[in-house]
Amino acid sequence: MHNHDFLKCLDFLETMIEKHPENAEFIKAYTKLIEKRIDLEITYLKGDEELRKDWEKNQTERIKSDDSIRKTSIEKGISNPRGF
Repeated sequence: MHNHDFLKCLDFLETMIEKHPENAEFIKAYTKLIEKRIDLEITYLKGDEELRKDWEKNQTERIKSDDSIRKTSIEKGISNPRGF
């Protein structure tokens, strides 16, 4: 659910709860909507964490590779390998 849709549903349920405080179904729906949104955000953050870890791993491997090339070029007397 997009944030705009979520906020519209939340607003609708809040309005209905104000108008009909005796109706427990609106409160249940409101609670369920928030729980689902929390589940969605947790899932998103876990996925984002995995992407960050992969990116950091790739960056580390690239830096190691660049350092290896730099070291080899220094040992062989090559100036400015790969733009270093």
